[in-house]
Amino acid sequence: MKTTLSLLLTLVACSSMATELPALPSQQKNSPHKLFLSSEANQHDFDTWKIDGGYSYNVFDNIDLYVGARVNQGNHTNESGFLSGVSYQITPRVSVKSTLHSYNEDSTEEGTDKVISAEVSSRMRLTENLDLHATLEHQEWQQELEVGIGFRF
Repeated sequence: MKTTLSLLLTLVACSSMATELPALPSQQKNSPHKLFLSSEANQHDFDTWKIDGGYSYNVFDNIDLYVGARVNQGNHTNESGFLSGVSYQITPRVSVKSTLHSYNEDSTEEGTDKVISAEVSSRMRLTENLDLHATLEHQEWQQELEVGIGFRF
């Protein structure tokens, strides 16, 4: 009897298999929703930083639409305001983005003026921690081209 029972349990144990559970909804695919935060140092003023933060939505595989806010306040400038744009990931190492940025400019005689600037920037990852970037910014009263090397950590 013991032999028959142990033989039966061995056959049942060998024939049973584990199946993989279905993936959780959070593990099935990447979410198209993202939050972003980036910062850059200003080349003209040592103590001025440009910080962008906001929400990004993945429209297609490599194209994101984003809206956010920019904080850029220093001794000589106050360009804090809203921004929106499109980001395109050409390859895993190269990306291009365009941004429209609106802010209020304080002028002493007329109060405040609404200013809109346009910016196109590209970034190429050279190594894991080293980037090469170029930015072209256009405002009503100035146009600026910036090329630099950035370190990510």
